[in-house]
Amino acid sequence: MNNHKYLGTATFYKRALSIALPIMAQLLIQNLVSLVDNFMVAGLGDIKMSGVNIAGQINFVFLVLMNTICASGGIFMSQFKGAKDKEGMEQTFKFKLIVCGLIGISYTILSFIAPRPLFNLMVTTNNDANIILDYSVIYSKSVALSWLFMVFSQAIASSLREIEIVKPPLVISIIATLINTFFNWVFIYGNLGAPRLEVAGAGYATVIARFTELAMFIVYA
Repeated sequence: MNNHKYLGTATFYKRALSIALPIMAQLLIQNLVSLVDNFMVAGLGDIKMSGVNIAGQINFVFLVLMNTICASGGIFMSQFKGAKDKEGMEQTFKFKLIVCGLIGISYTILSFIAPRPLFNLMVTTNNDANIILDYSVIYSKSVALSWLFMVFSQAIASSLREIEIVKPPLVISIIATLINTFFNWVFIYGNLGAPRLEVAGAGYATVIARFTELAMFIVYA
C-alpha cells in the first residue's frame, strides 16, 4: 500500500511547513501588539488596564475584519500566482489596498471620535465604569492613527505570504513588536527623559511601531 497517495511525501510536508510556520508566527506576533499594550499598562493599575482592554476588544473585531478581507483577496492572489498571471495579481493587490484603505480610514475616524456608548456596552455593571471609559477613550484616540498604517501593512504582508514570500513579513513584524515594546516603556512610564503619558503613551507607541512597520514593507516591496 502506497501511503504517499494518502499522506503525501516528506518533501511536500517540508515545503508546506516552511511556508505555514512563518505565516503562523507572523500572525501571532502581529496580534501580540495589543497584548503587549495591556501587559505594560497593567503596572498603572486595574482601572487603566481595563480601559485599554475594552478598547482592545473593539480593535480585535476590526483586526478580524481586516484579516478576512485580505484572506478573500488571497484566494485570487494564489490562483493568479499559480497561473503566472501578473496582471491578475496586480489587480488583486489593488483591490486589497483600496478596500483595506477605505475601511482603515473609516475605523481611524471612529477611533478618533471614540464613542463612549460603544465602549459602555462592555462595562454596564461595573461600579468604576465612568473612569474606565475615560481611559478607553484616551487610548482609542491616541492609537487611532495606527490603524491607517496597519491596514496597508496587512495588505502588503498578506500579498507577500500568498506568493510564498513568508520570512520578510515575519522579520518585519518582530521588529515592529520590539519597537512597540520599547516605546511603551519610554512613554507609559516616562523613561529616557520622555513625558509620562501612561495610557496615551501605549497608543503613541503603537502608532510609531505601525508607521515603522509600514515603512519597512514599502522599502522591501
